[in-house]
Amino acid sequence: METKETTKTIQRLLSITETGLAFSRDEFDRERYLELRQLLGHLLADWSDLDGKELTELLRPTDFYATPLIDVRAVLVRDGKICLVKGKNEKTWALPGGFCEVGLSPKENIVKEVQEETGFNVSVSRLLAIFDTNKFQFQSKQYAKLVFECQIEDGDFQPNTEILD
Repeated sequence: METKETTKTIQRLLSITETGLAFSRDEFDRERYLELRQLLGHLLADWSDLDGKELTELLRPTDFYATPLIDVRAVLVRDGKICLVKGKNEKTWALPGGFCEVGLSPKENIVKEVQEETGFNVSVSRLLAIFDTNKFQFQSKQYAKLVFECQIEDGDFQPNTEILD
């Protein structure tokens, strides 16, 4: 049974653990952080609906200060219809987009993601919304979702290998 407060607490504990592992030079502290991450993994396995792959990703070590990820999505309207895609690893339809890559701004990233996932070349009109995923459902990591209004400049729908429909 998932609750928002429990989700926030677990995410916060994992964040503290990862930051401690990234910056602690004391071997005893590092052992404690590793044990804490393992205990949180057991707690998550019993408490959440995450599968083994999601748990492994969640508990994967990082070498940096733990912060929320950034996800970008595009609202594309053509002939009065909104473009949605269904990824091979997802169970639901979503706006085209994905996680931001290092070296690209969110605006550059959404242009790249839309082209890769749909074949459309787009221009970005404006930022419509920013959502905190913790407000909706438990995710393996907290992230900020930036939703952009985009205009289709040219191209025909051509899904890539990540997209089913």
